[in-house]
Amino acid sequence: MRFFVPRAIIFAASGRMFLTTHAAIGALIAQQIPGQHFLAFTIGIASHFLSDIIPHGDTKQYKDYMSGRRVKKAVAYVMIDAAIAVYFILFLFNADIPTNRLTVSLGIAGGILPDLLVAIYEVWRVKGLRWFHRLHFFFHNMVSEKKDMTLASGFAMQVMFLAALVNLIV
Repeated sequence: MRFFVPRAIIFAASGRMFLTTHAAIGALIAQQIPGQHFLAFTIGIASHFLSDIIPHGDTKQYKDYMSGRRVKKAVAYVMIDAAIAVYFILFLFNADIPTNRLTVSLGIAGGILPDLLVAIYEVWRVKGLRWFHRLHFFFHNMVSEKKDMTLASGFAMQVMFLAALVNLIV
């Protein structure tokens, strides 16, 4: 019996930086430009592409996803990542941090939107999103196709980066 999981979940789990990292970068950017909602959203999107250039150890995982191997592991990865992202956002909005919540929310939304659009393309093959899918992977594979790190190293790097971002935000 084959384990069925929607491709959006599998895709979101593979070939990308943590959603939590993208959310934290978007939040930090938005904090610097309070009240600039559109700018926070736009720079959040741009930050996604720029941060995806940094190798983060998921090239092999993405190749496993594309070949249909290790699906359960990919699902577990994205579920944990999504839960951590939700807890990060809850923490951010419940901490006593002077911030414009709408601007920060839009920075976070911009930071994670590219992965959502790529997942939508992967599931439904929306022709209008094909260019976006290609653009996303142009940035993602810019360095990692040539030189990537292990998943464990990428995980450790992102945890340290997240800790530094949270320190800057709080």
